[in-house]
Amino acid sequence: MFAKSRVVSSIFSMTVLCATALSINPLPFQDLIATEDITAGSSAFVFRESRKKPQSRAAGGQIARAAGGRKASVSQSSAQIAAVNRKRLQDSIAARKKAAVAAANRKIALSNTLTAKAEGFLDNGQTDQAITNYRAAIAQNPKNTRATEGISNALTSKGIDVAGDTNNVAAVAIFEEAVKFDKQNDVAYAKLGSIYDAQGQNAKAITHYEKALGMNAQYTDLHTPLGLAYIEAGEIAAADSSLQKAIAAGADTADTRYLKGMVALKQNKNAEAAAAFEQTLALNNGYAMANYYRGQALDRLGQDEQAIAAYTATLNSEPKFGPAAFDLGVVYYNRGDYTNAATAYETAIKIEPANAQAHANLASTYRQLERYPEANAEYKVASETIKTPDLYSEWGYCLGKTKEWDKSTERLATASEMSPTAIDNSNLGWAHLNAANAATAEKNEPVAKQNYDKAKVVLQKAVELEPKLDAALLNLGSTHNGLGEYQDAVQVLNSALAVRRDWNVAINQLGLGYRGLRDFKNAIATFKRVTDRETNNIYGLFNLGETYFASGNKNEAKKINDRLKKIDPALANQLDGIISGRIVVDKFKRQIDSKIPSIPRLPRFP
Repeated sequence: MFAKSRVVSSIFSMTVLCATALSINPLPFQDLIATEDITAGSSAFVFRESRKKPQSRAAGGQIARAAGGRKASVSQSSAQIAAVNRKRLQDSIAARKKAAVAAANRKIALSNTLTAKAEGFLDNGQTDQAITNYRAAIAQNPKNTRATEGISNALTSKGIDVAGDTNNVAAVAIFEEAVKFDKQNDVAYAKLGSIYDAQGQNAKAITHYEKALGMNAQYTDLHTPLGLAYIEAGEIAAADSSLQKAIAAGADTADTRYLKGMVALKQNKNAEAAAAFEQTLALNNGYAMANYYRGQALDRLGQDEQAIAAYTATLNSEPKFGPAAFDLGVVYYNRGDYTNAATAYETAIKIEPANAQAHANLASTYRQLERYPEANAEYKVASETIKTPDLYSEWGYCLGKTKEWDKSTERLATASEMSPTAIDNSNLGWAHLNAANAATAEKNEPVAKQNYDKAKVVLQKAVELEPKLDAALLNLGSTHNGLGEYQDAVQVLNSALAVRRDWNVAINQLGLGYRGLRDFKNAIATFKRVTDRETNNIYGLFNLGETYFASGNKNEAKKINDRLKKIDPALANQLDGIISGRIVVDKFKRQIDSKIPSIPRLPRFP
């Protein structure tokens, strides 16, 4: 019974993906793609949210320092720190002149002599010799505060020289020793903040900036870099406070304007942010990060063209800045320009080969372009890091499109294990159903039966979880038809049509159920329902003509075939072969497999 019924149903059933879109989807947030073909079984795949779900921009986080920005603020704050250090040294000279008198009167011993010698070296800018003598003085008398304060100053001066304009990390150890000798050395704290900032050690930068400002309010230039560090830490209120202090101090630099833009962007004041970044670029048109975040603000405002221009400008000035290429891909993808999206993501991956999300987004983009083998390759790379049901579900769909049904079922089984929802079970059933259809085409009945049975189990579970999931009902009805369980098929497919009325894919499959029961009256009425609504539906016409012939009404079969000839002569020739007896079922099936093209996909359901 199984072999005979499957041969009969395989003539009329349907596989390659296309959809009709005139009815109400019971799950409006999902995106269903139905499939039909003359030679296999109807099926439907449901994307967990939407096959055109918007992609997300790169996260802000650490990238605030990644390209271009903040060089000016580092230079400016360094100059201010150096100026404060010179004043500190001058104040130290005046203080120790007073102490020298008292020291002479008390006939201070060797420690004080070494201290005085060290001070002479320091006054002459010979910091290494000064440090050597200060160390010797402290060794003689650890309580010599003149020496401990002096060596802290000397180490600070040396640290500033070592740090240079690039904030060389080698200076960290020098400054850290300086504050061990004098815990009130605000210059050392300020410079440590700058170095940690340049190294991307955000928490340490904030700590040392705050200490320096707490000790000495002269560091007005530290408010901007501190504010930007707060932005990275996600402390928006603190960043805004630093911005206001910088503005109150009269700061109007590219970095201050950039900070203003970042605060506004984090507060979702996107128009204000875009304006601030434009003002930043007015002072420094090479400020890559201002262009980058301007792109994000414009993207949020729905100004796609301007956002694209901003991201492109970022890449022009910083060609290796991956997040700009990534976000450029996002904008193109979300506006449906998949060709340019693919180019942008390919660029992002060249810059950052380990960016798993870029690989995943590129995979989705290739899927939209129907470049399924390339999509599968990108999903594989992404899956090494990203393990979500969405990724495995999309990957399983694309593997199905390349007819790799074993792999498709594996990926969709993984998605179902992660998320045992009705949709995920329905999609797993979709893969098993199509695997069964493929095995049927290859006349491998044991494998076909095995996959039909597996499909039936998971699809029944899907329907139990969501009785009105139209895709699951269609897939289950097709599976019953594949197994020769025509009465069950009719019942389930009527349930599907109760959910989605006038769904031609399901109506055609229902007609096959009636046809399997040899209920020609209902089968003919059902196929007419398709062709009355859609006069050029080649599947409905073919099935209607064949059913007329099977019922003994050869004249009506020929009339239907005449209509089919005007639409699809090749398919009409196959039906004519059946009507004339020139083509037997198996031969017909093989010819259909090779000659009947898939029809274009129609718009997705709302």
